[in-house]
Amino acid sequence: MYLSAVGVLGVIGWAVTIWAVKAGRRFAPLLAAALLAAGVTVGLFNLFVRDTSGDTGLPPMLASVGLLPCLTGVAAVTLLWTRRKEVAA
Repeated sequence: MYLSAVGVLGVIGWAVTIWAVKAGRRFAPLLAAALLAAGVTVGLFNLFVRDTSGDTGLPPMLASVGLLPCLTGVAAVTLLWTRRKEVAA
């Protein structure tokens, strides 16, 4: 349930970011950077959290695969910030 809720919130957040970029909103790069930071934080939490037995909360492979979407986020945020600088110049 937890991973599904995080996934749904992530999809909603990125959908709003895509809308903001298409609408030309100035806050879009900041929103994308904030969502990326939140995603990386949740991903690292999932990777390192321990349950009451002292074992990892998620299997390491599953937690590692959960970090893969962050690579797409890094690419998207990088493109947004470089495009913003090109438009300003």
